Amino acid sequence: MIIAVYDKKKDHLCVQSGTLWQYDYGQVLRIQGLSLPAAVEIHFSLDETGGDAVTRIGITSDSVTDVTIPDSMLENDDTESSYYLYAFVYVTDDDSGETVYKLAMRVKARPKPEASDETEEDLYAAAVALINAAAESSADYATLAQSYAVGGTDTRDGEDEDNAKFYSKLACDALASLIGKVVAAKAEIDDYVDGKEEELKGDTGNVYFAAFEVVDGRLIMYSDPDIDKVVFYREGSRLYYRLAV
Repeated sequence: MIIAVYDKKKDHLCVQSGTLWQYDYGQVLRIQGLSLPAAVEIHFSLDETGGDAVTRIGITSDSVTDVTIPDSMLENDDTESSYYLYAFVYVTDDDSGETVYKLAMRVKARPKPEASDETEEDLYAAAVALINAAAESSADYATLAQSYAVGGTDTRDGEDEDNAKFYSKLACDALASLIGKVVAAKAEIDDYVDGKEEELKGDTGNVYFAAFEVVDGRLIMYSDPDIDKVVFYREGSRLYYRLAV
């Protein structure tokens, strides 16, 4: 495969990678970086000016155009010298046709191999079949992706309950349920404390421990500072507390 890229600074196509040898066949020219039509004519010629050109149809997807190089251009009447093969990108509409880019590709000469039973027409038909298969495969993958994302394609059993959207909803529902349970649990605790208020009263009245604080290495638990203050302190391995009024 020959990969050609568009150079914005120089406004032309240049070969980025790949090598062509004489007598290669079934080779593909890939053009990247141009917004070409879905089907575009590519004219191949052994002459930069004059002479004749062979037309092939390039298929474009995601700004990448693939076209099969004519096998005859890679034989070049059994020439014994390396040479250049030219590709002209030809864009047409209902009213006009225009050559928009030209690409020069060097073909290295080599000894002629034994003749192949396959014709260029056979190889061209095989290339078309591969392109069609790739298009069908892309469509299949797109459908499968939709199936796993949201379902609704009738391609998998149970896909309407086995997809990302469904599991996302389950997670949201579970989170909402958990929040509701926390709120309910707090209400139950508050109700319990209210019901046990008389039992929770101390000798000096109600004691509601509202906060903890560490001061100079000591844990201090406070209730109502206007009524009492419970102070915890440690001596050795023992924890003591006192009530300061």
